[in-house]
Amino acid sequence: MEPDTIRTLILVLILIVVGGTYLGVSAETMSVIVDLFTKYVIIGAITSLVVGSLVEAFTGDYLKGILLNINIKGLKFSVSVFFITVVVLKLLIF
Repeated sequence: MEPDTIRTLILVLILIVVGGTYLGVSAETMSVIVDLFTKYVIIGAITSLVVGSLVEAFTGDYLKGILLNINIKGLKFSVSVFFITVVVLKLLIF
């Protein structure tokens, strides 16, 4: 994740606040929305950055090359072991 991504997330948060204010959403509701956005989006993005960097520091690009093919009700997609490792570590942290 690049610094531009975090900057974009902050701009989205500002747009949500300005849009909510323009639509007449109460300050209490806006506070809850901002709190949820901060907890789940911004902190989640930063945590993914840190955990992904740590996993890559220990394994290099090795885990990115291992793909698991998944088929769910006819929908086929591939998931890298790197992605699975990052998700599991994020869940263990929180």
